[in-house]
Amino acid sequence: MKRLRTFFKYFKNNKSAFYKYSCLSFLVGILELFGVALTYPFIMKLLDKEPAEGWMNSPLIIGVGIIVLFLLKNAVMILYSYLQARFTKNVEAEINLSFMRYFLSSPYQISAKIPLAKKENILGFIIPNIISNYILRLLNLNVNFFIFFLISLFLVIKFPIATIITLLFAAFLIAVQNYIFKPRLLKISEKLSRTSALYTQRGNEAILNIKSVKVSHNEKFFFDNYQSAIYNFFKIGQETLFLSTIPPYITEPFIIILLFVLLSVISIENFSQPEKLVASFAVIVSAIFRLSPTIARIQVNLNGINSILPLVDEFLDLCKNFNITQVKELEPVDYYHMQSKIELKNINFGYEKDKLTLKNINLTINKGDFIGIAGLSGAGKTTLADVISGLLIPSDGEFLVDGKILTKPLHIGYIPQEFSVINATIKENVIFGSAKCNDEDVINALKKAQLYDFIEQNLKDGINSNPFVDSAGLSQGQKQRLALARALYSNPDILILDEATSSLDLKTEDEICHILNALKGDKTIIAIAHRLSTIKSADKIVFMKNAEISDIAAFDELIIKNNDFKELVDLSNIKSEY
Repeated sequence: MKRLRTFFKYFKNNKSAFYKYSCLSFLVGILELFGVALTYPFIMKLLDKEPAEGWMNSPLIIGVGIIVLFLLKNAVMILYSYLQARFTKNVEAEINLSFMRYFLSSPYQISAKIPLAKKENILGFIIPNIISNYILRLLNLNVNFFIFFLISLFLVIKFPIATIITLLFAAFLIAVQNYIFKPRLLKISEKLSRTSALYTQRGNEAILNIKSVKVSHNEKFFFDNYQSAIYNFFKIGQETLFLSTIPPYITEPFIIILLFVLLSVISIENFSQPEKLVASFAVIVSAIFRLSPTIARIQVNLNGINSILPLVDEFLDLCKNFNITQVKELEPVDYYHMQSKIELKNINFGYEKDKLTLKNINLTINKGDFIGIAGLSGAGKTTLADVISGLLIPSDGEFLVDGKILTKPLHIGYIPQEFSVINATIKENVIFGSAKCNDEDVINALKKAQLYDFIEQNLKDGINSNPFVDSAGLSQGQKQRLALARALYSNPDILILDEATSSLDLKTEDEICHILNALKGDKTIIAIAHRLSTIKSADKIVFMKNAEISDIAAFDELIIKNNDFKELVDLSNIKSEY
């Protein structure tokens, strides 16, 4: 119960619905009880040598009443099953959306630390299992418990000795099975999430790196890793499934033995009254007929719940660690539009407290500037760009826009090194979830990115074509142009390019550089580049070394001022004026 209370602390909107369905379970139990209880008067009326007068005392009427009750009970059960399925799936969707909202709304430096495999495991494994093997089984346990309780209560009143034997036997049977199964199921459950996460991770490693895997001909290594992970995961699943199927086969033979014991007790008590004996036999058989599967279902649901308890604890820990009740709703963004400049004053940043990746950064970026950021790998280039974009919050120092601390985000267009095309039309790839949807703006963005002519000439449905369905796909250069069109579509104030030309051929890189030069003055451009030719025409280049800004100057001036930069230029074979 403690786990359930904690669960509804995080998802309190569903608490009342859960208890309403539990009350409906009580109604189902009452209908089951009436079906069993009416068996006794029905048999007594059939065997009565002097039937009482009146149509209400007719065995036919009582028999029809029993049939109607069973039909009503089954109709209620069908309705209950529908409502239960709707409730549990709605809860699953709500929880899933809560976690997705957390992943999307939490600060980038927090969300980025959660591995992709863990996110997929939470959304695709932990949450569905919590709903199907905990919440749903608790509801099923309620139904079967009420059926068992009410029928047993009736039997206690009607046949006290026989019922005491029944209850003691049922309690013993359930206790023994719990004693046998619970430790094993808990042990299995502890491995379940871990093996599921590893299985997802191994799949991602193979699929997301397919190009490198194919080139290196390491298919067998990645397949063997995946095979080992999936077999371990499915082995745990096999054990869980096997243990969940055992209870009916254990319960059934003991129920038959119990039936004979009960009939023997009833025979001794009613030996001199044949009518009562036959009627009592009928009630006992009817009760056992209902109790036998009920006891089995109680045990199956208990096994299922026991098998998931460590996963429930893991899930509740995630809710606590993610502070899931405080996740804000995602709202349309109200941007702040830069008027004059961005200032970074004495900025420090570190993913870990004792290890700074940016140290004492002082930088001014004027509106319309084309700023290049250069330096060796690990110098802090991307971290600096992420701070400017608002993805990372400085550990200390001041980040000012137009002389003030912002409460709204800057309007930024971002072009990554590796651009992912979503499986949708060119238009949908450009819009990328933007609130506005305008074909003319899409076309203008594609024209600025110098991609529109290719689309018109090669894709039959133009911007409404899916590049993966309607053609052989897009080249790397075309993808980068599409990325640029996506960044330009919403008319941002600032463009940030993170190694966006590093994987392009020289001709395509030169074309992208011409596009950037055409945007100078209109957009504030911040370009991180290993290829220094991309930022040769920048207004100034920020050269970074060991997490600090080593120098800031225009390309040719920086070559003279900074030997490290000059070495990079010499290695790059770029012509300059010096």
